[in-house]
Amino acid sequence: MKNINQTIAFNHSIQPPLSNAANFKRFKGYYCVISCVKKIDKFDLSYWVIELSDSSATIKVFCFNNPLNIHHIKPFGLIHIEATVKEANGQHYINSAIVYPVDSAQQLAHFTLSLLPQAYCHKPELLRRFSTLVKQIHSRVLTRFLAHVLADNVVSYRYLQCPASLRHHHHYSGGLLEHSIEVAEQLINQHSVNEKKFTQKERDIAIVAALLHDIGKTRTLTCDGKRTALGMMVDHDELTLEVCASALVTLDKTDASSAMLLRHIWACATPNARYGYQAITPIATALHRADHQSANNPFNLNNKIA
Repeated sequence: MKNINQTIAFNHSIQPPLSNAANFKRFKGYYCVISCVKKIDKFDLSYWVIELSDSSATIKVFCFNNPLNIHHIKPFGLIHIEATVKEANGQHYINSAIVYPVDSAQQLAHFTLSLLPQAYCHKPELLRRFSTLVKQIHSRVLTRFLAHVLADNVVSYRYLQCPASLRHHHHYSGGLLEHSIEVAEQLINQHSVNEKKFTQKERDIAIVAALLHDIGKTRTLTCDGKRTALGMMVDHDELTLEVCASALVTLDKTDASSAMLLRHIWACATPNARYGYQAITPIATALHRADHQSANNPFNLNNKIA
């Protein structure tokens, strides 16, 4: 019979943060692939070095048994692994006997926000701030909605890598993520006291709306600071709902009022605009204000990072 410590260790070895994976003799889970490289050892035998990343760390896993699906593993995708911590010549390494890529349906089912890869994040501390915001969302449905949007490999990669603008605010790699986090933090901090205080549901929606308010820029800007062909013809605001479309349809089935409110927040007119639907929720007005403050912060205008 297992004691309680053995049970806890077993449970924690299923989908552990990569920063903690080496503490277990065995572990398994789903992680983002950064690279998968074939190598030849001194005995002329082939093996693979797979670089994995989540929001906590990036590690290397060695695979010596030539899995059948190894050639289908591609960067940016999600894979499932079962791995063992081993020792050779006094050095510990992680060996994976079972590894296989997952299809898009499996990726959507198993992707969580903790799997956003640190390896693609310009400033790893941003993922810690992102995680702090996500933990403040009480609604599991809205947390799942956020994960649904970012489960798309291309969207999440560009969300972590793209600038927020080309020559204005946060115009550096990772600027989009930093700006999105900054807007969410300002929005929550400014409405946490007295008469301005959001209800918990408003707070949940505000965090999600702020984190995704510029997600359309993943379609209009490239990671190296250029405008895409689509970005030459369509503004990012018009694409935010398109990027979130599949997740919104799913949200309609479980929390239709939140889905409707998110659409309104992202699509309503800015204050004093002559055209468009006027904001009917304080979240929309407050988000516009926080967005303006972040975009016009002198530090964010001038602090370009290569």
